[in-house]
Amino acid sequence: MKPTQFTNKALESLTCPPDKRYLYVKDPKTLGLSAVVTKASKRFLFRYRIGNRQRNMSLGAFPHLRVVDARRLALENNRQVAYGIDPLEEKSKSRAMPSLNVFFHSQYLPFIKLHKPSWHVDESLFRLHLAPMFGGKIFSEITPSMVIRYTAGKKVAGFSAGMINQSLVLLGALFNRAHKWRLKNVPPSRHLDIQYLKDPPKLNRYLSEEEHIKLFHELNRSKNHMLKFFIGFLLLTGARRSEAAQARWQDFDLENAVWTIPKTKSGQFRKLAIAEAVLDLLCVVEQFHYQHLQERPCAYVFGNLKTGRPYQNLYRSWNKARCAAGLRDFRLHDLRHSFASILVNNGVSIYEVQNLLGHASINTTKRYAHLAPETLRKSAQIAANVYSLAKRGGEADHLKRGHRANALNARNKRNITGSKKK
Repeated sequence: MKPTQFTNKALESLTCPPDKRYLYVKDPKTLGLSAVVTKASKRFLFRYRIGNRQRNMSLGAFPHLRVVDARRLALENNRQVAYGIDPLEEKSKSRAMPSLNVFFHSQYLPFIKLHKPSWHVDESLFRLHLAPMFGGKIFSEITPSMVIRYTAGKKVAGFSAGMINQSLVLLGALFNRAHKWRLKNVPPSRHLDIQYLKDPPKLNRYLSEEEHIKLFHELNRSKNHMLKFFIGFLLLTGARRSEAAQARWQDFDLENAVWTIPKTKSGQFRKLAIAEAVLDLLCVVEQFHYQHLQERPCAYVFGNLKTGRPYQNLYRSWNKARCAAGLRDFRLHDLRHSFASILVNNGVSIYEVQNLLGHASINTTKRYAHLAPETLRKSAQIAANVYSLAKRGGEADHLKRGHRANALNARNKRNITGSKKK
């Protein structure tokens, strides 16, 4: 039985009759568009006439391709036919276009390596999230409904709104870059009609003194010694995880207690003064290197001693330690927040915290301003004390002026009286 409407719901319920090889269903709203239902599949078909020839063009399988996208493709094909362009020939030409995977690795990635300090983030996002669904497709095959299904699938899988939005931003950037570089048949990102998820407000988490003790108790029990060193370094410096992971021995001036961070989030290097406790920690890490390596230590302070590369695989040990300490809601990045909270609560100014954390804008650092009510209260009291002293000083001056006026009046009276007696 043919559906009364050409809709997704109607096509889902449609089956091929047992006595027929296929069922042919036309779309009453779109010229040339139909659905062909067999016992094995359901596909959209676009039938058109160019010159004296009638041609059939497969648009894609249902439900991977939805009705709204099939109609959009059919309308585009009708537009081409109206101008005398054969859609099938254009499709065969577009097949020679690079896939999203090829474009990313051959053109986009080399470009951002030169212009974007955090290019490795894009590389990871594409490899882990975008490539599985979109990597094998050319730009014209990626539709808004596919983006919607991608977003919904990631949300069901438990990924955060922030991570999903990051991958969608990258997808849009790929389209815009390919469009700007004039790749054939690549529309700008607005074609995808990307709908970003609302990201819940980030709650900065800080360790209390008791939580500090619990965490290091579990870290001391961990067999991963490098994890203990790494966490301690983050708490002592407030460095970003990526900055600490990329830290090399040559970046440290131990004599002057200065750490030169070559690549920051802003893409510029900065010098960070380090405390005695950091120097002590670095000495312990260096001894650990020599104990486990026969030759010179690894170039990276927190490196993998087997590969000599930055040690990145800390999450399994970290998750085990933080969960054992009852800190399931505590992220690795929150160590940076804890460092800032300790400084602010001990009277360090926001501007000093800004320099230590390497924030480009003071507005980023102001999130910590509410952490130290007692410190702010003391500051307010200082202002009050100055005011009180000034007020008392003013009153004293007023009294002195009053005394001088009274004395002058008395003197004048005496002079007047004396002159009268004379």
